[in-house]
Order: sequence, then structure tokens, then C-alpha cells
Amino acid sequence: MPYCKQCANSRLFGSSKVPPVAPTANGSISGMMGNFDVNGQIESIISMGADKKTLIAARVTPKEYFDLCLACYSQNVGWQEDDE
Repeated sequence: MPYCKQCANSRLFGSSKVPPVAPTANGSISGMMGNFDVNGQIESIISMGADKKTLIAARVTPKEYFDLCLACYSQNVGWQEDDE
């Protein structure tokens, strides 16, 4: 389960590997966002720039892709299984 070490968010994360399609001052910082449930499973992935291959890879190995907290924009993301 992902969690932000800065703000404790455990729901919405982005990927620094997928840049936004059209970067703007107030736009998204990632072209792919993952919404995680309370058990740490991916509920949905929103793609605004990721290709199908990347979406499949992110679903299979989310730890390798979701490294941006979309609540506070920190990259200080941990994974619960790493801390056990």
C-alpha cells in the first residue's frame, strides 16, 4: 500500500515517469494517476498521456510507477510492505 511520508495520503498518487500532456501552471503534475482503496489495491487509473503498455505495467507493478503524492505533491512516497 502506498502512502505519503509527508502528509499521510494513501489514496491518490501520480507517476513521475509519465509527464502531463500539456503542462500548465495549475494543471496536473502527472499524466497518469492511480486511485488506491483502503487495502492498497488500485481502484482505477486515470490516463492523460500514458500509453496502454504503461497502464498495464503500472497495474501489475504499481510500486515502480506511483511515486508522486497528489495531495501535497511530495515525492516522499513509501510502500507499507517495505516498512514491515
